[in-house]
Amino acid sequence: MKRLFYATLFSVVTLFGMSAQANLQPLVVVKLNGYETISLKDLKDSVETYQSQSGQKFNIEQKKEILESLIDQKLIVQAAKKEGIVFSDSQVDQYYLANMSQIVGRQVTEKEFADIVRQTQNMSVDEFLKSQLRMNVAQYKAYLRSQLMAQQYVLTKKQNEINSVAPTDKDIRDFYELNKSKLVWNDMVHMFLVSVKKDSNPDAAKSKIQKLMSDFSTGKLTIDAMRAATKDVSAGYVAGDLMVEKTEKYAAMLGVSYERILQIFNEPLNKVSDLKETDIDYQFYVLLDKYNAKMLGISDIVQPGSTITVYEYIKQTLTNQMRNSALLKAVQDISAELNIPANVERKKTGAELDNLLNW
Repeated sequence: MKRLFYATLFSVVTLFGMSAQANLQPLVVVKLNGYETISLKDLKDSVETYQSQSGQKFNIEQKKEILESLIDQKLIVQAAKKEGIVFSDSQVDQYYLANMSQIVGRQVTEKEFADIVRQTQNMSVDEFLKSQLRMNVAQYKAYLRSQLMAQQYVLTKKQNEINSVAPTDKDIRDFYELNKSKLVWNDMVHMFLVSVKKDSNPDAAKSKIQKLMSDFSTGKLTIDAMRAATKDVSAGYVAGDLMVEKTEKYAAMLGVSYERILQIFNEPLNKVSDLKETDIDYQFYVLLDKYNAKMLGISDIVQPGSTITVYEYIKQTLTNQMRNSALLKAVQDISAELNIPANVERKKTGAELDNLLNW
């Protein structure tokens, strides 16, 4: 029995070791500027990320396409480094925060994002990013740095071509006609929200916001004064305008129930709300205006308080789409120019590569 146990244990350890060694096999070496290896594990990580995002299982040809995209990324980043394109840590941090703010739906600091992830997902940010992207914060920032470098390199080579594309008046009006049923205002309220972070002294934060509420209620403090004060970080609170939509999607984005959204819409204008407490702050708000749902004409503004018309919004949307397409074509053209044997050494090809990708 002992011999069988040790034999089985040895075979499991051996198989595990063989599997680990297989994952470390180099598939490609990119050597335009230095040497970077793309291993089977690198490819597996990328494939698993794309599969989890798409909900599909990829075949061998699709895995090869992902491998080619990894090669293209490394080629362009190496070309960018060769030309001296660099981004500072602070620039990368700003780009990271922009991405995290997009997830939340509002501007956040790293600490605020960490607090939100902990409250909503019961995870650290490292754990959250690993679950979504198979990268921790440091790895994700390194990835963002490479993306910024690649984008800058492509723009230096193809900026005139990319910027020259633009929609015609007919493109804009055709888009409106095809999508006007979706171009609507939902029922909305204009809310002015004031927040005081608890940090390490919740009692002081509560006293601070109660004083703000009292001063506003008695006319000692105006909304314009609070807007101006919060431009200075020493104010001790943040305040700003929100357009709150009467939709379940918006309720989810705010982290409240749809019933709570309905309650807000039934509250009177220009009246201070009750004091609200969350895990990280104290809040109060004032409703400044309410707007009924409506279909939007092409000359209407896109949102109350905005100066941008539907026409201008569509123009910008189509311009972004066309320039993204032009950017993608530019990336493909540059990649094709760089992807030559002198810059790329393929360690596994043909049937040998197919066998490795058959998992």
